[in-house]
Amino acid sequence: MNWAVLRREWGAVTFVLTVIAGMIVVPLALYFANQGPGPVATPSLTTTSSARASGVTSPTPTPTPSHSPSASPSASPTH
Repeated sequence: MNWAVLRREWGAVTFVLTVIAGMIVVPLALYFANQGPGPVATPSLTTTSSARASGVTSPTPTPTPSHSPSASPSASPTH
């Protein structure tokens, strides 16, 4: 092994060694993290689909006033 290359390229060598160590450590950590004595605890989430629970309100249509002809006489001035 040429030590001059290691001294010149120490960043690349460190990166490669870190990646190799990670390829060993991460799977081991995941394996041992999932080795529990009991079943995996999943949180119980309640989901609702009503608009009131979610805070979303649907727009209600506003009734349009109907214009009926009025029978009131209009006073027209005649001069």
